Amino acid sequence: MPESVDPRHLLLVGAGPGVGAGVVRRFGREGFRSTLISRGGAALDQLGTDLRGDGLEIETVGQDIEDLDGYRATLERIFGVAGAPGVAVYNAAIPDPGAILDATVDRLRTAYDIDVLGAVVMAQVAAPVLRVAGAGTLLFTNGGFAEHPVPALASLSMGKAALRAAATLIAAGVQEDGIHAATVTIAGQVVPGTAFDPDNIAELFWTAHADPRDAWQTQYRFTGA
Repeated sequence: MPESVDPRHLLLVGAGPGVGAGVVRRFGREGFRSTLISRGGAALDQLGTDLRGDGLEIETVGQDIEDLDGYRATLERIFGVAGAPGVAVYNAAIPDPGAILDATVDRLRTAYDIDVLGAVVMAQVAAPVLRVAGAGTLLFTNGGFAEHPVPALASLSMGKAALRAAATLIAAGVQEDGIHAATVTIAGQVVPGTAFDPDNIAELFWTAHADPRDAWQTQYRFTGA
């Protein structure tokens, strides 16, 4: 890749101690440095400290995705300098409980902004930079709710279905430029110490990134098997 993109620089949007941290650790074993974006505060600071304690090179950026204009500006700064991320993972979502008939329009809009539009904005900012480089990876964390909506998690179920559609459209728009875009669908509840341990799931993110072009998929499914 050209100097403007670092193929061993991972951007993780929606950083947390579960799947997000697992992905950072897995890529870190391959020599990647990581930039983490989340709302910020003590939780992000602690996550950065913990991952640095594992010997990883970590930068943390506090940014609320709900502020889509501010979020876009933050991404533009990250992708606008030499060494921009060659891999970007969107891992943000709002697990907001509630039935569809009880949800307010404002709450649904907020959930859609974070569950879906944040992913689209990430791709819109990253794709032109990766296109110039001629390579790159865009991955989106999805869940079984996209296929089997849960009434008690209406907004998340809607968001995951829409994210799958958005990621498919993004993939169609970048594949010819050498950019691999795909969802990683987690078909079960993430629980440390089980088959759905975050570190196990992170292996599939690495596979999605490392797959040769002739093996690219637009959806990778983690079933715990």
